[in-house]
Amino acid sequence: MKRPDKFELNVHKGSTAVVLKLRGSAGMGEADTLRAKLEELAETRTPVIILDLTDMDFISSAGLGAIIFGHLKSRHHRGEIRLVNPQPEVRRLLETTRLTKLFPIYVTVEQAIA
Repeated sequence: MKRPDKFELNVHKGSTAVVLKLRGSAGMGEADTLRAKLEELAETRTPVIILDLTDMDFISSAGLGAIIFGHLKSRHHRGEIRLVNPQPEVRRLLETTRLTKLFPIYVTVEQAIA
């Protein structure tokens, strides 16, 4: 079995959106980092937060909870979170938990920004 990659979170601020490029695996500890970053962005009233999941191997329930928390904080300030290109394992989890009904999913970051 392939060992999951170390979690990385890179932020790119554009004129209309902030893109968080997530890489590796988000377990319990990493979920706190993700939650804090999403809260920070929501508090600065970022209108659109894009989570690029292209290089995400795995996300735990705590990681999903962090995204939902970010969604709730963002909605409070009339913002939104959009997801980009979740890999098959992550996509299955999003579908199983019905989060695909809550978050729009896009093929590319460019589509999510448009």
